[in-house]
Amino acid sequence: MFCPNCGEKLESQNQKFCPNCGSELSNTPSTPQTPQLKAEENQVSPTVRSVPAYESKTINAGRPGPHSKKCFAFSIVSIGLVGVAYYFGGSNLFMFLTPYYYFYYISFAVVIGIIATIIIHIAGLVFGILSRTNSSKAGKFEPINTLEKVGSVFGVFGIVINSILIVIIPIILMTRVIPMLLVPPF
Repeated sequence: MFCPNCGEKLESQNQKFCPNCGSELSNTPSTPQTPQLKAEENQVSPTVRSVPAYESKTINAGRPGPHSKKCFAFSIVSIGLVGVAYYFGGSNLFMFLTPYYYFYYISFAVVIGIIATIIIHIAGLVFGILSRTNSSKAGKFEPINTLEKVGSVFGVFGIVINSILIVIIPIILMTRVIPMLLVPPF
């Protein structure tokens, strides 16, 4: 048997008061009653909030973003520094590869030019790496665009060309210039 007021299950059928709510019970339990749902007085509905299923990404269709522009600019600078390095010392360096290198005069300007060439190639390598870094950021935050793709390819070329020349220049110096300084011409 259940209390008609609060729905609490009663221990015996002869109870006069409900042990839960204290209401008076009638003594006529003719049919078993179905339990009623307990209603709490201070019910608080759970807070409902919406959660987005995905985050929207603003897309500027057809317009390269700042990372794409930086990627392209850094790649052009990286490849441009190859030409600048050749102008400042690479042309002198390649003169050592000729068979008549003994007749080539080594001056202080030539040495400074070769050192400048190495430094410029290192800067070109850094700009190529910056180009690839911005290409990666553009791939994450910007739509696919031609400027980023071209900058990415040129950035790889800048990295490869500058890296090769950074390795070749010391090899040329060790194999051609140092022996020329040690062994006098005829």
